[in-house]
Amino acid sequence: MSRSTSPLFVDAVIDCMGEGRAPTPEEMMIVAQRIWSDGAAYRSAFSWNSLSVSSPDRLCSMLAAGLALHGSR
Repeated sequence: MSRSTSPLFVDAVIDCMGEGRAPTPEEMMIVAQRIWSDGAAYRSAFSWNSLSVSSPDRLCSMLAAGLALHGSR
């Protein structure tokens, strides 16, 4: 596992891309939460857990996380 020196990238993105592997479910959730909380200034990272599993915001963030972690594979 490598560590990102940039605050813009979650370590999971660097790890998956660098190792050429699929993300774990935990990595998917970490990246999705980061995308969601960074997407709007008023969002708290703590409110991610209050979103329902079928929330459009949550689903969109999970899709974006999958794209970020899988790259162009």
